[in-house]
Amino acid sequence: ALWQLLDGPEEQELALEALDDIVVESPAKGTGLLQTKYHVSPAALTNLSADLWKTIRIWSEHLKSGAILIPPATLTLITTGTAPEGSISSLLRPGLQRDISGIVAALLNASSQSENEKLQPSFVAFTALTDDQRSRLISAITILDKSPDITDVREKIEEKLKLSVDREHRNAVLERLEGWWFDEVTKQFLSKNGRPITGFEIADKVRSIADQFGPNALPIDFLHAQPDSVDARADDRTFVKQLREIDVGGTRIEKAILDYYRAYEQRSRWARDELLVSGEIDDYEAVLIDEWERYAAAVGENLDENTTEEVLRQTGKAIFNWMEQNADFRIRADVSAPYVMRGSYHILANACPNPRVWWHPKFLERLSAVLAGNPNTSS
Repeated sequence: ALWQLLDGPEEQELALEALDDIVVESPAKGTGLLQTKYHVSPAALTNLSADLWKTIRIWSEHLKSGAILIPPATLTLITTGTAPEGSISSLLRPGLQRDISGIVAALLNASSQSENEKLQPSFVAFTALTDDQRSRLISAITILDKSPDITDVREKIEEKLKLSVDREHRNAVLERLEGWWFDEVTKQFLSKNGRPITGFEIADKVRSIADQFGPNALPIDFLHAQPDSVDARADDRTFVKQLREIDVGGTRIEKAILDYYRAYEQRSRWARDELLVSGEIDDYEAVLIDEWERYAAAVGENLDENTTEEVLRQTGKAIFNWMEQNADFRIRADVSAPYVMRGSYHILANACPNPRVWWHPKFLERLSAVLAGNPNTSS
């Protein structure tokens, strides 16, 4: 279905599991119904093939009920199986001169001679049509046998993307396109009247994903990702302890946990997909640390040994608020998703054994004392 949209006009609309496996609506060609049959091992589309006759049953019932109008509707059976030469299916391949009455007669003859009980409903549906309906049905059918399997189709889709993205990023773009596509298909399956997906949407999505692989961008994959659990009270990681130290509320701590998770997963995926240049994360973290040092020095300039704990906490919260609400330091110019920076700061705040940034002005000093076995210095 994805390949069908990518390879067709942008004006077409596609729905899955509607009247058929795939239903395509096109202003130029009208309605197209596609049946898809996949076989792991070799399969033959003989005159009494279940794939052939069950498909004919579905289309016969649609025609009889008025669900489709032939013409203009077209009917296509796409199968990895092979139609033996001289079989009825082989006569329905595209581009052949057809003897419609001869094909109809062959189908009626096959149905009358078969004793296959499982195919009887299919035989009944076809023979229940009028002569004119059977002729129009057969005129509308095209059988594409020996079609590419799912692996081959994926390669065809990847080849289709070659004009949109550099070769080294083609597979990464396809993975993200597939992820989006599966989400859209799932929405269709879960909705009784699912909105069709258009060729325009596919084209726009391909361009949108491809744009994330430019020199000033990186793909954003975890904007709405959720970890298995988020528990601000039970989480004992250092970056969470830091937030408790400055009296950050539970809801904000939960958001921080989400930012940490999303940034960690995102950076890991960038690394797996080899999208980062050598040392890019290190350079980015150096920028974050430098900007944090500058701001922390500015707001803490008047602190001394006599500063009260309340003021220390207020100062720490002011530094954290600046990071969370005002700072905007990007790993690349077009990477604007806030979780990348926020989560990266929390990754730095979680570094072991000593965090590389901290919010409470005395957090590192107190942590060192605890690690040295002097817990009385901790608040």
